[in-house]
Amino acid sequence: MTKLIEQDIGFADTAPWILDFEGVVTATPAEVWAAFIDNQSWTKWFKNCRSCVATSATFDGVGATRAISVNGLRVDERFIGWEPERLWAFTATAMRMPFTTSLVERVQFTDLADGTTKIDYRMAMAPKRWAGPLRKVIASQATKAFAQSFRDLDAYLATTRRSAPA
Repeated sequence: MTKLIEQDIGFADTAPWILDFEGVVTATPAEVWAAFIDNQSWTKWFKNCRSCVATSATFDGVGATRAISVNGLRVDERFIGWEPERLWAFTATAMRMPFTTSLVERVQFTDLADGTTKIDYRMAMAPKRWAGPLRKVIASQATKAFAQSFRDLDAYLATTRRSAPA
């Protein structure tokens, strides 16, 4: 694992590369939030997520840590934004096979008041010099992956809702 330069949440607005993804799911912000903070659920709805585990004693706010593996890319994360049902953000602290020196991901949830929630997911990074020519490929693959993940999250939440005791 290679250590990355940790950033604060403001990096999400100032990073050299910013990729934005949005989706709408048929669920309340509380339901969407519950899925985001349930690390074990990520393997069920986040595209190509192989594992996602808390690495801190508690996983309940700013300072909490976790490790996630997506597409063979392992990332250690420390949370820098945590406002239930509104904001969730982390800075990457280490990465296997890094293509960036810094990474912040910030997610904002908006209640659309019709039983749906808008998810605004921003990935902000400072890529390594050699990664520059890959920007379009990375953006294209990430756009497809996030679109699929939002659809899978919608289906996961529908299934969870159906199987919940009445």
